[in-house]
Amino acid sequence: MEMQTKLQRLLSRRNLSLAAFASACVVGSFLIGIQTAGDVQPFTLIEAQTATVIPEQALRGDMDGNGTVDVKDALRLLEIIQGIRAATEKTLEADPDGNGTLTLDDVRVLLQELASRSTW
Repeated sequence: MEMQTKLQRLLSRRNLSLAAFASACVVGSFLIGIQTAGDVQPFTLIEAQTATVIPEQALRGDMDGNGTVDVKDALRLLEIIQGIRAATEKTLEADPDGNGTLTLDDVRVLLQELASRSTW
């Protein structure tokens, strides 16, 4: 008799409704995730409709185009990656690692370069 009571509680309308709602949430989240997973991409030269060859005169890491690479360039790169600033042809040409995309790896490369040149 106790087993039947437990089974009835388990299969109660409330529990079945909760299970259906939870399943719908999981399936909905999964479907939304699949549709939006492709939306998160790094900026690339192709998206900016520029040449894929980086000109030799572009100074790698000089995101503000002032001719020097400093901490301001790292901050500007972070702003571009976070979407605060728009990526331009010049910023994409100054890609620190030269692979044509602006990502957090570029910030790491830029900061490592600055640290190696720094005299503490």
